[in-house]
Amino acid sequence: MESSVSIQENQSKRRTGGKALSGLLIFAGLAALKLKGFALLFFEKLRVFFVNPFEGFGALQYAIAGGSMLVTVAAYATKFSLGLVIGFVLVTLIHEIGHAVAIRAKGLRAGYMVFIPFIGGAVTLKDQPRSAYVDAQIGLAGPVFGTAASLMSLQIFKWTGNPLYLLIALTGFILNLINLLPIGMLDGGRISGAVTKWMWVFGGAVLVYKTIQQPNPLLIVILILAIFQVYASIMREKEDTFYEITAAQRAAIAVTYFSLVIFLGHQTFMALDRVEALAR
Repeated sequence: MESSVSIQENQSKRRTGGKALSGLLIFAGLAALKLKGFALLFFEKLRVFFVNPFEGFGALQYAIAGGSMLVTVAAYATKFSLGLVIGFVLVTLIHEIGHAVAIRAKGLRAGYMVFIPFIGGAVTLKDQPRSAYVDAQIGLAGPVFGTAASLMSLQIFKWTGNPLYLLIALTGFILNLINLLPIGMLDGGRISGAVTKWMWVFGGAVLVYKTIQQPNPLLIVILILAIFQVYASIMREKEDTFYEITAAQRAAIAVTYFSLVIFLGHQTFMALDRVEALAR
């Protein structure tokens, strides 16, 4: 009798264990399917950024990009050391490649990549963004790539102790921070259109102040372009839905923008402190 009861108990335990194991396997299978789905979604989203930023570039585009880069290096080299100039232009190039990557990731076509001495660089578009949200993402990509390049130069300085890389990092941080000002055709002017166009008032005030304090033809041209951009944006808002974006999209751009501004400001002051400490 006892052995019969024992056999029944063992069989019951085996059945219970089998059910538990089956349930665990089913759960693991469902979890794996879910994880696979999330992984595929993640990599699908990430895949769009693995694009050729120079896709569609022909001999003319490469000639303009390469020629203007060489002219810019030569112009800067008349005032600064060649090593610093090459490093700064490379940071600028990576900044512009960031724009080109975002342009291609959004299914748009880039036009020309141009470097302008003592101003910076630019990537033109053959296809225009369909919304302020897309335009802001393209605008953010440049400073994000440029900041990454500057951080790499800063890291090389930490590894080697060579102050040249610290100076390259500092100029890179400043370049990308200035580009985030909500002014005219700067990256910040494009990004702020997806946050609030009131930011253009602040950027315009800064530009007017600098033009009055240090008047020069370049600042006057930038001011005129900024005024034209604001006017064109107001007229465009009446005609189409370019500036109609969701609250979530607006919040995402705002958080990214202000986080990048704060980070670059902090890195700029930290790099300045290091430069001053080395100069003592």
